[in-house]
Amino acid sequence: MEADAGARWEEAERLNAAGRYQHARPLYAGLGSERMYAPLAHLRLSVLDQRAGDLRGATAQGLAAMSAAYGDPELLELLCKTLLPLGETRAALACATALPGQPPPQQAVAGVGQLMSGHRQPEAAVTLLQRAVAMGLAGAPAVRYLLGLNLMYLGRLDEARSELERSLAGNPGFAPAHWALSKVGPAPARGARIDRLRRLLERTESGARDAPLLWYSLFHELDGDDRPGEAWPALQTAMQLRRGQVQHDESAQDALFAAAGNALEWASGAGAGAALDAGPQPVFVVGMPRTGTTLIEQRLCAATDLASAGELRDLAVQMRWCAQQPGPFHPDARLLAAVLPSHLQDLGQRYLEHTQWRAQGASSYADKWPENYLAIGHILAAMPAARVLCVVRDPMDTCFSNLKEWFASSYYYSYDMAETARQYARFRRLLDRVQALAHPRVASVGYEAFVERPRDSIAAIAGALSLPARQEGGAIATHTIATASAVQARDAISRGHMGAWRRYSQQLQPMLAELERCGVAASDA
Repeated sequence: MEADAGARWEEAERLNAAGRYQHARPLYAGLGSERMYAPLAHLRLSVLDQRAGDLRGATAQGLAAMSAAYGDPELLELLCKTLLPLGETRAALACATALPGQPPPQQAVAGVGQLMSGHRQPEAAVTLLQRAVAMGLAGAPAVRYLLGLNLMYLGRLDEARSELERSLAGNPGFAPAHWALSKVGPAPARGARIDRLRRLLERTESGARDAPLLWYSLFHELDGDDRPGEAWPALQTAMQLRRGQVQHDESAQDALFAAAGNALEWASGAGAGAALDAGPQPVFVVGMPRTGTTLIEQRLCAATDLASAGELRDLAVQMRWCAQQPGPFHPDARLLAAVLPSHLQDLGQRYLEHTQWRAQGASSYADKWPENYLAIGHILAAMPAARVLCVVRDPMDTCFSNLKEWFASSYYYSYDMAETARQYARFRRLLDRVQALAHPRVASVGYEAFVERPRDSIAAIAGALSLPARQEGGAIATHTIATASAVQARDAISRGHMGAWRRYSQQLQPMLAELERCGVAASDA
């Protein structure tokens, strides 16, 4: 039988490689009872289902592969690669946790560490990446960078700087390491980092893929060194180069916000079912990026029985599962339109099943993925005990904080002043509709009001969302902050970031004018 199974596997692989997927599928399915081939056969079927747009089938096959898996490190790596994009984070973490106990190839350890980093799981990432370094990858710049990045997320800033410098020692032109160093915070070496970046940019072609990231890094270093006159030209160059690399479709954004507004009509419903009230319940902290959502969430978690779960991608993933709409981790108009009222019970149930473990004993947990504001209607209708906190910040500070950030594969509006202003206007119009609902499970807070009176603001939020005070001896807010605010959110609350745009007020006049054209007053917070 083993020889027969081997022949069937080879034939299935041949057909699959030739693109004859429908002929390969029954052969893979028939190998599900063969221990040696079952996990890989299920993984192949998962890929075939994904290719066909069947997310439900792909997820079931991925979990079946895990159930049939044995302790082979390369198989564990494949499972992680399959399960993470499908939103099966807990299952993937189990595979990653098992990996260091095996005698795996160093590349498998590093590969899974990279996956954990990309999916914002810094504890698992650091464990695996440190193991990879110990196994012989100490000189790999990419590994050192990822290790430094995740140490930063964990708040271990001195170690993070050290690892990032080791990354650059191995590859002086490695742009992500320069960027991460510019975010780690003030350091006596900032002047040397500025000089190093300038020398690097002198020999970097403007069309190079990483050129924008190097210019953003230089801006942050100069801005942090209080040299705005030198910093602005760096930011302007960075934006221009990045805008040339990506495309932003404003008509698609209009459709997206329209779909989000339409779904608010569902918010008046009673929810998908009382059974979903059981167990820890989510609090969705939403708002435009870089508006203080992380800072406010961390302080709220420190004061109430609320666990910080980080920026979860589970809501969009489960919306895609319900609607059979493959795509990225952020929502689009097609996805919002494809989720129907008949999907809501499954959406609520699956979201809770995939996230409640993150509460770690608390009665509630915070999901801080900013763009979940686009799905407030879905949230309120699908989960009768879920709550939403909307964070809003001064328009110009919001737009400037977006403009100066490197967002990699998202927020493509943020590389142009006028496009950023129009995106803010879309957000405020949607937020106005949310606030008009006066829904009892939705609260709002202004960043400026929070900074001026943090205790009063937190008390007001806790009361509005019925969050009990943290009991003495209870769990505390996580020290993991896997966001762009990983350093800033750990600092003392300060008014220093209020009105930060004004140091570049002359250069930002086009953005101010576009906000006003869109009907947004500069002080409208």
